[in-house]
Amino acid sequence: MQVKYLLGNEAIAYGLYEGGIDASFAYPGTPSSEITEYLISIANDDVYIEWSINEKVAFENAYGVSLTGRRSCAIMKHVGLNVASDALLTSAYTGIIGGLVIVVADDPFSHSSQNEQDSRRYVSFARIVCFEPSTIQEAKDLASFSFEFSEKYKIPVILRSVTRLSHGKSDVLIGERGKRKNLSLNFIKNPEQLVMVPTNVRKAIKKLNEKIELIKKDIEKLKINRIEKGEGKIGIIASGLGYIYTKEFMDIKNKNYPVFKVSTYPIPEKKLGKFLKELKKVYIFEEGDPVIEEFVYICSKKYNPDLKICGKLSGDVKKEGELSVEEIEVSLTKKQKKFFAFSLPQRNPLLCPGCPHLGSFYILKKVFGKDAIYPGDIGCYTLGVRFGTIDTCLCMGSGISIGSGIAKFEKKYVISIIGDSTFFHAGIPGLINSVYNKSNQIIAILDNRTTAMTGYQPHPGTGITAKEEKTIEINLKKLIEGCGVENVIEIDPYKIKKSIKEIEKFKEKRGVKVIIFKRECIQISNKEKKIYYIDKNICKKCKLCLELNCPAIIQNKEILEINILCNGCGMCKEICFFDAIKEK
Repeated sequence: MQVKYLLGNEAIAYGLYEGGIDASFAYPGTPSSEITEYLISIANDDVYIEWSINEKVAFENAYGVSLTGRRSCAIMKHVGLNVASDALLTSAYTGIIGGLVIVVADDPFSHSSQNEQDSRRYVSFARIVCFEPSTIQEAKDLASFSFEFSEKYKIPVILRSVTRLSHGKSDVLIGERGKRKNLSLNFIKNPEQLVMVPTNVRKAIKKLNEKIELIKKDIEKLKINRIEKGEGKIGIIASGLGYIYTKEFMDIKNKNYPVFKVSTYPIPEKKLGKFLKELKKVYIFEEGDPVIEEFVYICSKKYNPDLKICGKLSGDVKKEGELSVEEIEVSLTKKQKKFFAFSLPQRNPLLCPGCPHLGSFYILKKVFGKDAIYPGDIGCYTLGVRFGTIDTCLCMGSGISIGSGIAKFEKKYVISIIGDSTFFHAGIPGLINSVYNKSNQIIAILDNRTTAMTGYQPHPGTGITAKEEKTIEINLKKLIEGCGVENVIEIDPYKIKKSIKEIEKFKEKRGVKVIIFKRECIQISNKEKKIYYIDKNICKKCKLCLELNCPAIIQNKEILEINILCNGCGMCKEICFFDAIKEK
């Protein structure tokens, strides 16, 4: 055993490895991405690891590995669980063989997501089990334990993290990789169990319901759900980081409330009922939806009908965002008090200086105008909303389909914008549907040769795997042509003048038209970078260069300057009418 100072996601990776994982599948998504990256760094050739094309594919791969008797996991962020949910729900009916864990990182406060969805909602919906750690050490331990529990009941298990747990750091006690004995590592045909035709479904749901009742009895015995004795008739029920914030608040204020720590879903009813019997009032602190609170309302009718329940449903705890020690105090004392006398300055997200998307947006606005409609998608380029070139953002791959719907009734230009990784993830069906149903729209694929927003992970268009091995590189242009698109052009967003001319030539053609803006992300480019400056003697202060929205170009009073952030892309030089931008 040894102690390491680890990120929460790194600790989860260690837990999976110690738990004897044989294969891992993931689609990159903040706040979950580092789990796979760190697993690659610590695992040997005894673990197969891949970045899958999307979360549904990742889960189905993991499920397939489980059917051979091996341990596997699928890793994703909360909205990715929606993509995998079709397969997940039915997998509970069929059951699994080798341990199958779904690591899901939720994002309260939507630090990098389009919603605050709570993955615990899938537990009762799918009739499965979820473990929710409160500390980074517990995250590591539960990641390993999840495989055992999954195999014991032949059911998928979710491990739920949240942003601050995934991205926090602490000392973690780690051990050796576990070894399993007497394994039958081969796929065994069993159509009655694994083929979900209606006759088998009716048998499977009955068995699943019986299994859940056994699981509930076992969960009553788990020590990770525990009653911590205190003073008085006011108690606290807390889960995840809500538990840690509660303990910290009590330490600071020298309080000693009775506390019930929830770490599993289903929640242990009898243990919870024992806790509720002794109270007059209970506060519930959980991040996300009032999942525990709703269960407490049900249990209180049986164990303590007069109990006053204070949580999100009652309005005593805020419904949105993250919890904190400060929020715990506000809920318990009803007094708004700042723990800190200062606040951090607001920092707006920006595209990087030299980002090829800046050129793509500039070109699109010049060709189609600001009144065109720009349905968008999930990625760095969603920041185009600040430039007037993203008008919608719903979910992965939706921009193409939304654009197709708009184009059916709008006479304006409709330009759907999607990234290369997102296109492989969920954009292809929308493209095929648009072609098949004779949509009249433009689709702009911003191909920066990586999955930039989540940490530069590879995808099928890059020609390398998660372990940096060479593989087939999917040719986007050929793929799109294979989907029936007759008008496809590939341009370089750095070559602004040339690109505008090429798009002008084909923009009035009928049907689906695809523009591939192909230029690698500035952060992964290994090309020698030039540095530019504005010659003040030539500059006419027309401010056209500011229209690029590049963070490296600034206006200091009336003087335009290129600062030290310049990455040398040369796009500003391309659009300067007066040749005032020079190379150093």
